Amino acid sequence: MKLEILEGTYVVIKLPFDYILDQKIFNFQFFNITKTNSELSLVIRTDENFNFKEFPFEDDWNIFKFAHTLDFSMVGVLENVIKPLSENGISVFVLSTYDTDYVMFKSSNKNKIIKILELLDYEFVN
Repeated sequence: MKLEILEGTYVVIKLPFDYILDQKIFNFQFFNITKTNSELSLVIRTDENFNFKEFPFEDDWNIFKFAHTLDFSMVGVLENVIKPLSENGISVFVLSTYDTDYVMFKSSNKNKIIKILELLDYEFVN
């Protein structure tokens, strides 16, 4: 299975649940918004106009995605990637879209993740 590492580093920001985001976010190369009744979480590239520093944030994340569309009927695809990372002490943060899954990991683990997953026959493509 092919995986693709996205360019850049990313930041996860916790905003107040009633925070109103500027429409310019739709011009960002990559973003993810998750809203609940208690928080609003935002994931963006660190090099975007990152003006949320007054809010709690966790930075220095990289992301890889499955390089093809994952059918909803596919079972265990994400688990097969996450389990060996967990067994090696690597924490991840997962985002899903209609087409595929995105796995966020701390940049310091990048080389270790590539090595682990390549040993399991995953191929990294760009």
